Amino acid sequence: MSWLRTAAATDTGYLRVTNQDVALATNDLAAVADGMGGHLGGEVAARIAVEQLLEAYRRDRTTDGLLAAVAAANSAVYARSKSDRNLRGMGTTLTAAAFIGDEPDGQLRIALVNVGDSRAYLVDWRERRVHKLTEDHSVVEEMVRSGELTPEEAAVHPHRHILTRALGIEPSIEPDCWELDLEPGSRLLLCSDGLTNELGEQDIAKVLLDEADAEKAASELVRLALHRGGIDNVTVVVLDVLAGETPAVSDDVVVIPVALSGAPVQASGAITEAVALTAAVGVAASSRPAGQPSSPAGQPVVAKGSLTVPMTTAPPQVLEVPSFRAVTRASRPMVLVKAKGRKEHRDRIFTIRVALFVLVFAAILGSTAGVVVWFDKASFYVGLDRGYVTIFQGRPGGLLWLEPSVVERTTITPSDLLSSNVVYLKQGMEESSYQAARNLVRSLSLERTVIIPSESTTTTTVLATTTTTVPKR
Repeated sequence: MSWLRTAAATDTGYLRVTNQDVALATNDLAAVADGMGGHLGGEVAARIAVEQLLEAYRRDRTTDGLLAAVAAANSAVYARSKSDRNLRGMGTTLTAAAFIGDEPDGQLRIALVNVGDSRAYLVDWRERRVHKLTEDHSVVEEMVRSGELTPEEAAVHPHRHILTRALGIEPSIEPDCWELDLEPGSRLLLCSDGLTNELGEQDIAKVLLDEADAEKAASELVRLALHRGGIDNVTVVVLDVLAGETPAVSDDVVVIPVALSGAPVQASGAITEAVALTAAVGVAASSRPAGQPSSPAGQPVVAKGSLTVPMTTAPPQVLEVPSFRAVTRASRPMVLVKAKGRKEHRDRIFTIRVALFVLVFAAILGSTAGVVVWFDKASFYVGLDRGYVTIFQGRPGGLLWLEPSVVERTTITPSDLLSSNVVYLKQGMEESSYQAARNLVRSLSLERTVIIPSESTTTTTVLATTTTTVPKR
C-alpha cells in the first residue's frame, strides 16, 4: 500500500509587501495558488480557491471530483469578485495533485489539475532531472507552442506574466487534467512562478534529488529562490510517494501563509506560522496542535501534511517515468488576464531613465531654439516703416516666434527713391550684415540723385537749341 507525504514552504520575497501565494498540504491533496488583482484581491482569491478545493474534493475523492472541486473554487472566487467591488478582477492560478486510489501493483494513482502558470514537476531519478508535467496558460507559452518563441526567449519575454486562463475571471473554467500512476519513491513538486522565475530546471532537480527529506527540500528551494533575487512570492509543495501502512493520524491539513480572522496577513519577510484548518464535514479533524512554531528569522515557513517521521534513506530508483494520461484537454481561448504586478507600491514616475530622456529632449529643444535665434539675429533687411526707409534685424515677416526689430530708421522717404526700388523695399531687401544694409540704403538714395538730374540736363539743352535757331529765320 502506498500513501502521500507532503511538505510546503512559502516566503513573501524581498520586493513584495504581502504574500499572494497560498499552499495546501495534506496527505491526500496538495495545491499551490498564486493570486492576482489589487492590494488584497490576490490573497483573497488564492485562499478562497484553496479552501473551496479542499472542501469539494473531500466530498468526492476521484478525478471527476477533483475537476468538480476546481469548478467550485472558480465559482467561489468569481462570485466574491462580483459581490465586492474592492476585489473586482481578482483571480488566481491553481495547480493541485490529489490521491485518487491504489493500483494492484502498489502504484499510487494521482490526479493532477492546472490553471494558469503555477507548475508541477516530476523527479526522474534515473536521468537525474525533472519533467515539467503542466503547460503554462500564458501568452508566451502559446507563442512557444506555435513556434514564435523559443523557451529561452519566453523566459525573458516582457509579457511572460500575462495569462490566458485563471480561476475567478470567468463564470466557468476548463482546467487541464491528467492521471499519473506513481511508484513508491516518486517525488512531485508543485510551485508558483516565484520559484521558476529564479531557478532553472537543473537547479530545481538538484535540490529534489539531493535532499531526501521533503521538508528540507521545500525549504531549500525557497531559500535558493530568495538567494537568486526573490522578486516575487515563492511557494512550493513537495510530495513523496511512500510505501507501507498509512499513518494513524491521516487527516492533517495545513494552509500557509496564515489568515487571521478571515483576512489575509500583511506579511513582511518570512511567514510566521502554519495552522491546521477545520476538517471538511464528515472528516475527522486532526489532533495536531493549532499551530507550528515559526521558523527562524529569514527562513521560509515549512509545513508538512502528515505527522510521520521524515524519510531518512535515499529514495529508491525509479526505472521509468510513471504512466501519464491526459484526462481532458481544454480549449485555449485567448482570454487575457491582468498580469501580476511585481510591485505592491505605486510605480515611481520619475526614474533615472525618464530623467535622462527629459534632459536629452530638453538639450535638443534648446539647441534647436539656439540655432533659430542665431540665424534670426544674423539676418538684416531694408524695408519701409512709418513711411521711411528702415533697417531691420531679423527676417522679413518674422521667423517662427521671432519678430523683426528696427535697428535704424532713416529720413529717406519712398518719394526720394526710384519707383522700382520702392516695390522691392515693400517686400524687404535682405542683406547679410548691418553694414551691408547701410550700404544698400546709401546706394538706393544715390540712384535717385544720379539718374534724375541727368534727365533734366538733356531737356534743357534741347530747349536752348530751339531758342537760338528761331532769330535766324
